[in-house]
Amino acid sequence: MNKKLKRLIEDEESTMAKIEELQAHLKEVRMARKQEEDQEIVRSVRARKLGARALLDLLEGIQEGRVVIEPAADPESDETATDKDQTEKRKGQKNTGAEDAPESEENHE
Repeated sequence: MNKKLKRLIEDEESTMAKIEELQAHLKEVRMARKQEEDQEIVRSVRARKLGARALLDLLEGIQEGRVVIEPAADPESDETATDKDQTEKRKGQKNTGAEDAPESEENHE
């Protein structure tokens, strides 16, 4: 076998090994991203401190596309002043969580 062909075969093998390594790394990164997104969802829902019925109504509204949840405040972000202002506004209101959740059809009967 000539040297050029042997070098090309070795290059192909090393490239394939790198591709497999990068694919495994990509899979790990995607799993970590999914876990972080799931944790963000849980933090957002827990920050609302809803009762059981209000939480159920909220989740049903999200599934049906009637309600959109904004993420909870990120302690590392620079937007904490805006979040504090919103928190102060909520303190002045009775916070049952019902204002964020859609009313169920049972309440209309």
